[in-house]
Amino acid sequence: MGCLKDIKTYHEEFKKDIKRYSTELLYNDLPLLTEEKFLLYEKIGNRLIYEKIYFERRKFLNVFFFAVFLYKEDAYIRKLEEIIYSICEETTWALPAHVDLSKEDWKYTVDLFSSETAQALSCIYYYLKAILSEKCLLTIEENVEKRVLKPYIESEYGYHRWENWTNNWISVCASSIGSASLYLPDKGNRDKILDRVEVCLGRYLKGFSDDGVCLEGLSYFTYGMEYFTGFANQLYEYSDGSKDLFNNKRLKSIVLFQQNCFLPGGNTISFSDGSTNDRFRPGLSCFFKNKFDEFEIPPMEFAMKFDTDHCYRFMANLEDYLWVKEFLEKNESENKSVEEKSYEFIFYKDAQWAVWKNKDIGLALKGGNNNEPHNHNDIGSFILSCDGEIFLTDLGCGEYTKDYFREDTRYKIFNNRSLSHNVPLINKEEQRAGKEYKCLSFKSPKSGQVDMSYAKAYGLDDISLKRKIEYYSEGDILIEDRLKKAGGSLRENLISPIKPKIEDNKIILTGKRAALCIKISESDKDISLKEIYFKNHNGMDESVWQIQFAGVEDNNISIAKMKFIFDFF
Repeated sequence: MGCLKDIKTYHEEFKKDIKRYSTELLYNDLPLLTEEKFLLYEKIGNRLIYEKIYFERRKFLNVFFFAVFLYKEDAYIRKLEEIIYSICEETTWALPAHVDLSKEDWKYTVDLFSSETAQALSCIYYYLKAILSEKCLLTIEENVEKRVLKPYIESEYGYHRWENWTNNWISVCASSIGSASLYLPDKGNRDKILDRVEVCLGRYLKGFSDDGVCLEGLSYFTYGMEYFTGFANQLYEYSDGSKDLFNNKRLKSIVLFQQNCFLPGGNTISFSDGSTNDRFRPGLSCFFKNKFDEFEIPPMEFAMKFDTDHCYRFMANLEDYLWVKEFLEKNESENKSVEEKSYEFIFYKDAQWAVWKNKDIGLALKGGNNNEPHNHNDIGSFILSCDGEIFLTDLGCGEYTKDYFREDTRYKIFNNRSLSHNVPLINKEEQRAGKEYKCLSFKSPKSGQVDMSYAKAYGLDDISLKRKIEYYSEGDILIEDRLKKAGGSLRENLISPIKPKIEDNKIILTGKRAALCIKISESDKDISLKEIYFKNHNGMDESVWQIQFAGVEDNNISIAKMKFIFDFF
């Protein structure tokens, strides 16, 4: 886990980043948001152009809040007030992808980022009310009330669609609104807001699987929990402990999800719209460590820095400063060491996830259904890593465009199709989207082994399709697919960022520190390779290698056996 020395270094680097950015940006103007860029989403479905400018403006807000908070210099105070006035003059605090322009009140849409902006400005009000001018404080009060608190509380529950969801939206929006109401002077509606927010956050916790998995993935887990935890702590202190949202029996298993998503070497599980290179929030992790002994802070080399998150989420950055500082003050001497586990098998029965960690090698597998949050058609898909390098991948999130979130176009995008995952084609067909296309059984007969049945993912009722994975503390990884149907065909489909080399019935993937040999059945020598380009989350072109080969036919059964052997340099 992250050692105290590294956490101290992180804290010092955070302050250095603030000093560096405040010096660099002091005489820079805020980039301008324009109607033309706002309407790009409506016209061509592009989100990134407007959002890049929007989040750059939030970077300014973060930088100069911390500059004033830490150094209290007049130049920083003047700059922060200038930024606050500019943000309060924005047409809307919501993003184009989240507003309905046909509504009369679209400018006051309460989405993730309008809520976050309200929370940020209210927090700045609270911490700097003795420093900022009366005019600036009044501007904050008026805008937060007009743009977020009033539209929220004057509507019926459920008017804001996210109140009926159970994902990161309901946590971030509700927690931000509750936090803002606590930081600003009470206008007589605080209790009503808090009661409604508590209902929302109860729904949020129910959105995790019974065994604590966030099906949206690690980055969305972090996003939702950093806001939930920030508000819950604020509410606990405000109520003198009488309102304790942490008093939930499921919270411990939810919290431990973070460490189980990290594979040896620092790669992360990227199912759905996740990423193989996620980073953790050190403030949130320090807070969890103070509450749960079993929680492990990952090595600090995998922590988010001040500028890792391009959205510059204010509450999370404040936690990264205050909660890390609090953790260091509470743990003045080195933490007791945690014994490293050379082999670990984690089985999530309810979520239908399995994770293996064996020295330098990481393996993750999922079942589930094809209507999960941020869904990809990926039942049976797996990720294989070694010492911080991905050998067989799950691409995670692609570029967020209008088409990416439309039902009729989402599964035409490579990232979201089963063709981009480590799952077979059955009768030349891919998996289908919808809750009814699912894994019928996901079992672990013994530790290190998973058996799953997933023909339903392809919409096929008259076949049997089973995948078996075995990986124990000693030995190689074995994966077998078995299709039973007269005349049915099974063609394996593997995805790797590494260009393969074919040697007879062996597929060789040579990485930076190790090589992976995939041995397949002797009869499966018809191996095809194809380089495929796709858009990553930042809208940039990337490519992967698609590896396909047919299963062996044996008495109306098509069988594909794969043996994965790592050779270290």
